[in-house]
Amino acid sequence: MEQRSDLPDLRVSYETAGIDADHLADDPIDQFERWFAEATEGGVFEPNAMVLSTVNADGSPSARTVLLKGLDARGFVFFTNYTSQKSVELIATGRGALTFVWLDLHRQVRIVGPATKVDATESDAYFLSRPRGSRLGAWASDQSTVVPN
Repeated sequence: MEQRSDLPDLRVSYETAGIDADHLADDPIDQFERWFAEATEGGVFEPNAMVLSTVNADGSPSARTVLLKGLDARGFVFFTNYTSQKSVELIATGRGALTFVWLDLHRQVRIVGPATKVDATESDAYFLSRPRGSRLGAWASDQSTVVPN
């Protein structure tokens, strides 16, 4: 593969004001909610999209994009197939990391911490709220498995 010589020139100059510690909320969740509101009101495409990072038993990292579906006293809520790689890794380690990337705002937010399942009632209610086609696709597919040729 030929190396691209223009990659260093693709750097964007970030001219935003940065973060002023005097203007941060005392509670990090309150601060996240402020920034999330800015992303939503600022027209960021899918501001609830976040990268979920996990590690497997060998310590190999894995990352994929999921959608934030709730934020409450328990923390950041998202849903995934219980048999998916990410679910298996979250159950095994009990930990995960989230990264929100809002390029238009020159901002990213990282969250690291424990991960637990929501109760079955909440999980089932979310599944039933999805469009029929999405439910059928989730039911019919064996997520995170190799697709044969």
